[in-house]
Amino acid sequence: MADIAKKITKLDEKIGKLKERIKSDTAECEKLSEQKALLIYQSLCKQYSCEGQALANMIAREHEQATMPVADEEEMLSQTSFFEKKNPYSD
Repeated sequence: MADIAKKITKLDEKIGKLKERIKSDTAECEKLSEQKALLIYQSLCKQYSCEGQALANMIAREHEQATMPVADEEEMLSQTSFFEKKNPYSD
């Protein structure tokens, strides 16, 4: 019975150390993630030559433009056609 109690105590110690390490590693991970986000922000500021709200507005405009539906190719081709019919040779 004493042997089992010692094993349980050792396991409890290991579990405690692991929980402390997880807490420490989580804090370090959050710190590194913040540093990464700051570097990405700085990169965007440099790339677009603006920062703060101006950068946010510019990214929002680009996103809106990227999500705008594009007219299908057939419709675009008929807009530049010199013929009234889609296929002038179909008579």
